[in-house]
Amino acid sequence: MTWPWWVLGIVVGIALVALGCCWWYRAWLKQVTRKASADSRVAQTALGPVEYGDRGAGPVVLHFHGGNVGHNGWFFLGHLVRAGWRMLTPDRPGYLGTPIENGGSPEQQADLAAALLDALGIDRVATVGISAGGPGAIQFAARHPHRVSALVLLSAISQRTGLSDDQRNSALGRLVMTPRYQDVAYFLINRAMHVLPALSMRDFVRTETTYDAATGKQYIERVLGDPEQKRQVLAMADAMVPALPRFDGVMNDLQVQQTLGELPFDRVTAPTLVVGSRHDGDIGYANSVNSHERIPGAELITVDQFGHLIWWGDAAVTKEFEGRIEKFLRANP
Repeated sequence: MTWPWWVLGIVVGIALVALGCCWWYRAWLKQVTRKASADSRVAQTALGPVEYGDRGAGPVVLHFHGGNVGHNGWFFLGHLVRAGWRMLTPDRPGYLGTPIENGGSPEQQADLAAALLDALGIDRVATVGISAGGPGAIQFAARHPHRVSALVLLSAISQRTGLSDDQRNSALGRLVMTPRYQDVAYFLINRAMHVLPALSMRDFVRTETTYDAATGKQYIERVLGDPEQKRQVLAMADAMVPALPRFDGVMNDLQVQQTLGELPFDRVTAPTLVVGSRHDGDIGYANSVNSHERIPGAELITVDQFGHLIWWGDAAVTKEFEGRIEKFLRANP
């Protein structure tokens, strides 16, 4: 049988498009893999190797990063670097160059961070825990109180928290929890956030906030209309790729989140500041309330921002609570 010329043309065209997409994806993966660790270092500690980011100069802030990002997520605390602090962000176990074999429990994360400080010759730090980094930060403050001048918890997990229906049952949720398709899935997510950020952020409204679609749309327009907030949206998209080298850490975070036992709040002696949104649709506002109520003397700042992503929404609100964080750290050097 002889195929018409136009059928052969379509087949050849499809093949060329497929090859082009494959080449584009491979080139992109190579680029983001190289970029992910371009400005980091690896320290050999008494408890194993730790990859870490180190930015700025001044008093040291030890940053327990949130889920999916790693040391690349430092930009959420960029205001501290600009205000004169040195930001030290170790990759928690399972992220990039820090093996999960180092130990993924909050206690092990805390002790590994202390071992990194030993290796770098750093004695005392302010400590910040964001989201899934919360349990490790709280354990660090409890297990190494002499090393902690102040503790800041931002949208931080502090109690056992189940996964949302979207995380458990959605097609996207199942896709990003499958190792085989990690890099491909996040390639699509990354490109969508760069090319169609407003459309991509609709998913964030559903998974990160408690807003309805109409209110979420208003927040999306506000976020993308602010150059600094839009820059953070794209920075977050880039901080999550490549995904596969972060997969063990993400899976460990989800396990910790769902099985977390009682944290040693009563052993936290450092002054503590907690910031959370009452519209947090990811881990819930209850985690921030729990930290505030359980840590002796803790102060709580409640905001109405873009849910779990408290840096987005009203730029004036963000500037105000960031200023309060800086004032709090200066008062507890």
